[in-house]
Amino acid sequence: MNTKNPNLHKQGVQDSGLVPEPVKLVLILVLLLLVAYLFYDNARTKRANEAQLTQMADQIRRIENNSKIGEATLTNQISVLKTDIQDTQITTKAELRKTAAQIQAEGQKTKRELSMALSSKADASHVEAQVNAVKNEAESKIGEVSNEVGGVKTEVVEVKNELLIARRDLEGTQRQLLDVRDALTAAVAKNSEELNQLRLKGERDYFEFTIPKKKEPIRVEDVRIELTKTDHKKGKFNLRIYVDDSKLEKKDILVNEPIQFLVGRYLVRYEIVVNWVQKNKIGGYLSIPKDKMLSAERTM
Repeated sequence: MNTKNPNLHKQGVQDSGLVPEPVKLVLILVLLLLVAYLFYDNARTKRANEAQLTQMADQIRRIENNSKIGEATLTNQISVLKTDIQDTQITTKAELRKTAAQIQAEGQKTKRELSMALSSKADASHVEAQVNAVKNEAESKIGEVSNEVGGVKTEVVEVKNELLIARRDLEGTQRQLLDVRDALTAAVAKNSEELNQLRLKGERDYFEFTIPKKKEPIRVEDVRIELTKTDHKKGKFNLRIYVDDSKLEKKDILVNEPIQFLVGRYLVRYEIVVNWVQKNKIGGYLSIPKDKMLSAERTM
């Protein structure tokens, strides 16, 4: 007769049952943690994107403000120049009237002297010499006045030409500011992926760096960089850049704002971009043209 073991029968029932409650709780806790992490990561990415957009808008507003300041300065200079021209014209007219009055008075005096000479029956040759002398003097003064008037006209024409040139320069400066704004927006890498895309163009070399706040500068290729101040809440920082025998001070620079400077005897344009700012540390890259001879801004 076959006899079944009660313990074996009880174990078989437990093995064929559902998942134990502790395992379920662990699985549910893991899923909740995953969902919470996904929400947190999404919010953090959104805040980072908004901060970058705000910084780009600040850069554009700064360029536009510089353009408006330059335009206002030039407008003031043109206004002052116009005022000077008007004052010069007024002064010149007054001088011409004064000179004409003097010539007229001397002419009347000459007539009186001539009448007196004739009435006293002076020597005819002597009278003629006096008349010729007075005549020559009057003609000389009239010639001087004509030259002065011609000089004033020439100055007015030159001032008008300078105004036209200044206006063309202002228009060119405004176009350059727009071109610079577009170029800066397109040529600055804000992360490693964008930096790799710039490297693929093959026009410049890019050297990434991380610089802590120390009393000694850190060498990056052929320049040295010293971090002097950080404001990680506002995304700002101060730098000292040691180039050749010079020291450049850069203050209140924003994240992803390009810092350009000239290096070497032939003025090759380097560029520094800082992508992130922490409490006592920054990170970014140094950009150098591959062909320094071709990129030089001074003839080699």
